[in-house]
Amino acid sequence: MAILRPLMVAWLLVAPHALVARADTPADLLARYDAAARVEDPSFGGFSAERGRAFYFARHPLAGPGDASCSSCHLEDPRQGFRAHRAPVLCRACHVINDDEHPDPEHAKKRHMGAFAPGANPDRFNDWQRVERYFAVNCRLLLRRACTPREKGDLITWLLSLE
Repeated sequence: MAILRPLMVAWLLVAPHALVARADTPADLLARYDAAARVEDPSFGGFSAERGRAFYFARHPLAGPGDASCSSCHLEDPRQGFRAHRAPVLCRACHVINDDEHPDPEHAKKRHMGAFAPGANPDRFNDWQRVERYFAVNCRLLLRRACTPREKGDLITWLLSLE
């Protein structure tokens, strides 16, 4: 059963979208994360905005800048967006920087970081593949592991609670 559990989680996350092509909503994503969390832990009791907020602000050791959290790139108030060099965030929030490569800031890609909260940015959490891609990159960067379905669901639940 232990070997089947990761396969069941993967199927629950991928299969629903393989059948129907449509735009996602944050509620769709939460339903998928809920199903996956229940497979991982049958006693799972639902997502928590409080746990999501704690996850967003939790500090983790990061080589170079020291401790960092989700708010290190997405601001203390995730309802706000910003342009490169106009907010006190980690350089990697605005510039593409690999751990092995430290590009000259003059030639690094500058960008705009939209608000993280869906209430302030309707483009957030509406594309399953994009959400999973960014969770994969950012969880690996910050936590040095993949985020669990519960962590993802808690975070999205908290972000949805912000007005």
